[in-house]
Amino acid sequence: MSLNEYAFDVLEDFYKTSIHDIAKKYQFDVFTDELISKFEYLIKEIKASENHILVANAGYNVSDFKIINSLLAKENLHIHTIFIRSEERRNADLTEGQKMYQNFNRWIDFYPGQIEDVHQEKEDNLKEIKDYFKSTNTIIAEV
Repeated sequence: MSLNEYAFDVLEDFYKTSIHDIAKKYQFDVFTDELISKFEYLIKEIKASENHILVANAGYNVSDFKIINSLLAKENLHIHTIFIRSEERRNADLTEGQKMYQNFNRWIDFYPGQIEDVHQEKEDNLKEIKDYFKSTNTIIAEV
């Protein structure tokens, strides 16, 4: 999700950044650096922040969040809230993708049903993340 989401406007006292900005700040190179380095930079940034921090796109799957959680635990820190797109917005994205496919399928290299398959993969990934955080005190907020 983008830091420009209207739902985040109320978080005025939060330091807002993205994992991409953090990686860029520390000159993380996706081709030469190990993935864990990016998350170590994230923890470093969290520790350096004086207020609450909102990090966009910190993780993309359960493996990412397991790494982040383990690094945070070493610092006696935890994730308070994970923000995800609402089901309504995710379904709107699916509908938009289907319309685009109907209009442009002769110019794109997608097989019939690929839009739905990709949507389902994202939904399955999101369910995994939600299930993982059910056992923690982390709040899952749909916006």
